[in-house]
Amino acid sequence: MLLKHWGSVFIFLISIMAQAHSESIYTTVFNVVESKKSNRILILSGSDGRIYKTFKSNRNLNKLNTLLGKVVRLDYNIQDDELIVDNIRVVSQGEVSQTTLDLNHFRYNQLRLFAPTDLKSIEVANEVFNSMLNDGDKAISQCYKRAHMWAYDMWSQQGILSEKIFIFYTRRYIDLEEFDWWFHVAPMVTVNGEKFVMDGTFMTKPMPLKEWKDYFIKSSNITCPMIKSYPEYEVNQWSRLCYLMSVPMYYYDPLSIEDRDVRGEVRNHWTLGELQLARKAFWNWSSIYEGFNTDRN
Repeated sequence: MLLKHWGSVFIFLISIMAQAHSESIYTTVFNVVESKKSNRILILSGSDGRIYKTFKSNRNLNKLNTLLGKVVRLDYNIQDDELIVDNIRVVSQGEVSQTTLDLNHFRYNQLRLFAPTDLKSIEVANEVFNSMLNDGDKAISQCYKRAHMWAYDMWSQQGILSEKIFIFYTRRYIDLEEFDWWFHVAPMVTVNGEKFVMDGTFMTKPMPLKEWKDYFIKSSNITCPMIKSYPEYEVNQWSRLCYLMSVPMYYYDPLSIEDRDVRGEVRNHWTLGELQLARKAFWNWSSIYEGFNTDRN
């Protein structure tokens, strides 16, 4: 009995010592890789660039793959200079700041909130407008591709979070006008709380939203109600001539909006494949957007 008692105490002390050496980090799960050299799964940490390891199993791999792009608390200990994971879990609401570890803008981050940048003055908006790349040809490129690159450039080069403004034409309008488009889109910025559209193909300066709408509907008397979800447009094709809809800059085209509103695929990140396609709206895309190339040759 005495030996059993001391055995229990020894195990208890070892447990305390292990806990004492355990450390924690808040990080994003940047990627998960199965090691080809050892029986380990490698967790690539977004916040510090280090690799944390756990034992390879289908259960561990499946769990870790569900954490890609998420902010987690990772508990680990150091064994022979390796960072071995004791526990990993998604952070709870309010546990860390929304700006913490917001490193990979090509993955969804549940903490990343979207609020359009207020440019404060029309002079600033004009400067931004004049800096926008505009060597595309509207005859051979699509509006949503140009809009996507303009929004991306404002964000990547100047830190501006913009919106996209879509005008959707209904079947009624298309029938009346024998119209060639069913939607148009451009980036939209906020200036002292007012919305201005940055449509470099058709305009020479930032345009107030109503004036932009009037240009594309060819009337100041026709109202285009602002809707919040794509199905509102789909099911109301005959009672109105057009609808307006604003979305965060990350949404690429009407399908991406439908994916959000019908299938719950919310975006607060860029998608590389879409940027690779959208950049081709401009003539000099191969050198201007070289960073999107995935083939190094």
